[in-house]
Amino acid sequence: MKKLLVVAVGFAALALQAGVSAWGMDVHRLITRRAIEGVPADLKPFYAANGDFIVEHSADPDLWISADLRGELGNESPNHFLDYDGFNEPAPFAGVPREWKAVVQKYGADLANKNGRLPWRAEEIFNKLVTAFTDVPKGGYAADNVKYLSAVMAHYTEDAHQPFHAVTSYDGQATNQRGIHSRFETELVLRNKSTLKLTPVVIKPIADIRTFFFDTLIDDQPLVPKILDADKKAAEGREFYDDAFFADFAKHGALAIAEKRYSDSASGVASVWAAAWEKAGKPKMPVDAARTPARIRK
Repeated sequence: MKKLLVVAVGFAALALQAGVSAWGMDVHRLITRRAIEGVPADLKPFYAANGDFIVEHSADPDLWISADLRGELGNESPNHFLDYDGFNEPAPFAGVPREWKAVVQKYGADLANKNGRLPWRAEEIFNKLVTAFTDVPKGGYAADNVKYLSAVMAHYTEDAHQPFHAVTSYDGQATNQRGIHSRFETELVLRNKSTLKLTPVVIKPIADIRTFFFDTLIDDQPLVPKILDADKKAAEGREFYDDAFFADFAKHGALAIAEKRYSDSASGVASVWAAAWEKAGKPKMPVDAARTPARIRK
């Protein structure tokens, strides 16, 4: 098991350097591409025409962590998760307030930020996306803003569907299974990319974006012990995280969970985009947006 430990420490070092991301950048892009396939018919031409841009930039928020960018709520890293169990409240965490100011008031700013801000960050970006959609009939750069904000919204939605973004032991620290975050979200998925059993993208109504994110993260919670158990069983008697390990990791149930959350994530992304568009009044989206310069120099 020594070599397994060494590999785990290596994964942990990478996580500390770049921040542990959900699904890995390549898988973020794969999920976003799948979401585009399932958007409503009236939105499909716009998203299809701009698919490459949206897919590529769906990984950007992870880069913002490395760049130490700051938003309205603070630095970027806490925007990617909400560790419910860090508040010492019983599941299903009804005691955790849904208003950010109330969370800070109840637990203090340090603990509130340590446990993450994903639902509130998602609401912030969602509202910006609604505004961008609303401005599309005015022309200018609104359609470009929709493209980019759609990519960012996809990222946060996908983060919410990664089980390890809802627990304090996000990389197996508590059970000495460091590296599980990457093994589950990236390596397992990419090794099985061509044979993944995914369900069709389904658009579901979203009445309140913050509630949608809270509920999605609550759904993550019971999946974590199952993934950790599969990882532990697959590692028994092995020295390396090799092909045989990942075959057993998949066989013990981790792949089925990854497939389900991958599918749910793609549907969630398409549903969030559709909800923002509907809230903006369903504007007709141009395939090739005409751009108006912000300022004309004479």
